[in-house]
Amino acid sequence: MSEKMILEIVSSTGETEKARIKDLYMPAYLGRAGILHDHLPYISILKFGDISYTDLNNKKHYLFIYDGIIEVIDNKITLISDSIEKGEDFDRKEVELKLKEVERRIQSSLKGEITPEELDEALEEKKKLKIKLNICKKSKNH
Repeated sequence: MSEKMILEIVSSTGETEKARIKDLYMPAYLGRAGILHDHLPYISILKFGDISYTDLNNKKHYLFIYDGIIEVIDNKITLISDSIEKGEDFDRKEVELKLKEVERRIQSSLKGEITPEELDEALEEKKKLKIKLNICKKSKNH
């Protein structure tokens, strides 16, 4: 008996990617969740964060998702999102530079240089960049 699942990633651009996988971990609406072979039917809204999965060659893959929906039925996982980025495409130095820039922007709020709305946006961006940096650290390509 094969303990594989099919992951189908569908983006708003119409691009579809399929992979045969062993497991998947994601930022579900109510917290981090995992999917293994023969999981019960499941559907969830996803919030921004990292998705990881292991392919049949035991290689870990990392994705960053802004938001989306996931459905699991009969060992088929369908992930739908407007924006998904592959961790292997991240440039660690670029992510670190953007993070420093955002941190400077946040610090400027202490001097009244940005509005409260701009501060909220910067704090949200900092969270996303920290997740991307963590993906870079986990990925062996960086």
